Amino acid sequence: MGDMIVYIMFGGVSFFMFFLFFYVLKVEKMIERKFAAFELTVEELNKEVYLIKKELKRNDTLNTLEEIEKIIETIVDDIKTIEETNKDMYESLKEEIAELSNELKKNKIPEYTNISRHEEEKIINMYKSGYKVEEISRELRIPAGEIELILKFANIV
Repeated sequence: MGDMIVYIMFGGVSFFMFFLFFYVLKVEKMIERKFAAFELTVEELNKEVYLIKKELKRNDTLNTLEEIEKIIETIVDDIKTIEETNKDMYESLKEEIAELSNELKKNKIPEYTNISRHEEEKIINMYKSGYKVEEISRELRIPAGEIELILKFANIV
């Protein structure tokens, strides 16, 4: 029965790691799409700058060109700021995923059963009072495997 619980926990942890892996892939795809959109925007801006410069050369309006270059520099700075924000978001997501992965590796699963805290205390007290797992199971109508799991997490068994 103890081996079965280990297999179930291993399966749960494996499923969660599998889910986490695909979640990371999804987030990376989303970020790649955003960066691709930014690259297209920058490329379009470069084309527009080129066309504006070409037109200004024809009209010999150098003062206007300097003003446009300042505006373009401002736009490029804004794009760089947005890009940095996305990089920060990406890094924070990577950190969160690493924290979740570390929790899994430490085998800290916050919700391992549907039994309330009160019922857990009752199970522990009954066991300490001399009741056997099967007796507690019958009395509380909880599967013996879950009772053993609670006692193991409480470091009693």
